[in-house]
Amino acid sequence: MNSLINRYLKTINDVEERIKVLEKNNLKNLVNNYNYRNIPYQNWCNYQEGFSTKLLDWFLDYKNINDKDLIFLDPFCGSGASLVSAKFNELRSIGIDINPFSYLLSKVKLDFYNKDELKIIEDFNLPKYKEIKNVYEKYEFSMVERIFSKENFTKIELIKNSIGKITNTKSQEFLKVALVSSLEGCSNYKKGGNGLKKRKKICITDFYELFTIKKNQMLRDKKILNKKTAFKLINGNIKDLNVLVENNSIDISFFSPPYPNCFDYFEIYKIELWIGEFITSYAQLRNLRKSAFTSNLNANLNQNVSIDDSNSVSKILFNTLLLLQEKDLWNKNIPKMLNLYFSEMNEFLNSLYQKMKFGGTIGIVIGNSSYGGIPILSDLIVSQISEKVGFKVDQIIVARNNETASQQYKKINDLIKYVRESIVILVK
Repeated sequence: MNSLINRYLKTINDVEERIKVLEKNNLKNLVNNYNYRNIPYQNWCNYQEGFSTKLLDWFLDYKNINDKDLIFLDPFCGSGASLVSAKFNELRSIGIDINPFSYLLSKVKLDFYNKDELKIIEDFNLPKYKEIKNVYEKYEFSMVERIFSKENFTKIELIKNSIGKITNTKSQEFLKVALVSSLEGCSNYKKGGNGLKKRKKICITDFYELFTIKKNQMLRDKKILNKKTAFKLINGNIKDLNVLVENNSIDISFFSPPYPNCFDYFEIYKIELWIGEFITSYAQLRNLRKSAFTSNLNANLNQNVSIDDSNSVSKILFNTLLLLQEKDLWNKNIPKMLNLYFSEMNEFLNSLYQKMKFGGTIGIVIGNSSYGGIPILSDLIVSQISEKVGFKVDQIIVARNNETASQQYKKINDLIKYVRESIVILVK
């Protein structure tokens, strides 16, 4: 075991001697959005694991990028934080996300709304309350009766029916996002950890009031910051990047992929996915999970991959997996998940290399995790993969040190410094 640890540490030191690793404490509040939830657009939805809209502003300034005639790509656009920033920096942008809720949320943020479309939204009236027989029955979603009171769920369905009668597509989408973004606020469950947690008290918030507040908040933001810019948004799988984006077309890419931390993004947004009717069956939910990046244990682990395969991807990854073989992990599939994740990251970065123009700049926000007391050095592994692909690793900026569970802290000891969130900067 000691020889494995020594080899692991030597590989890390070899990489860190070649690649500039800097710490910038002023970024720790930008790599998450918790301190920026009162900012227009960012405050529309309780979107977990996002970063601040100001982070791309920092990146453009840091790399001295001020040309407006550039094309920007976020291949994991989530709630659209970077795309909103690109919009107000007058960049033409392309965003991709596999989650249909995230796609629509980003689209409504980016769309320009004319006076007539805004008037339709402003004049939308709450439907008169009336009971709906068997209101829960149309949903296959097994938790729905526990999540919402019958009165609130009836109000949700009444508003949805009224929104469905609006003929203007953009106004309809805007109101749908307002509805879906209001759901958590009147539910008996809230986002927490890797899923939903039951509230200590039954939620008594009235959905009509909550929806009205949300609609007016979003309208106010749109009226203040309603700007026409060119963008293309794709509800698609990043594994299809080769057919989604033209070669040699991208000047700047800045994004945060799913971290290999067992966080299931579809699990935590299942209220929005189900009640927004982005999915209508468990089969659709499984398909989304199985086709997405393998960053959690609900993903498609039924793929052939060996530890030996990882050696050609990254030496650090290979030595990490050897160490994990010796550990009593809480789930035996964790090493395979990690192996698949970085194998897919290798394929993705190869595709991204083809899409970037020569001289193009990339910023990747990524977090390191820990299993069995062994840090998973995602920032260094991604750097090794990027070099093999052909990118120059300009630098790694450590934005903040992440917390780890107390039992992990006891196991990890001095290696705790590697549990961090970083920005890997690449140049083609």
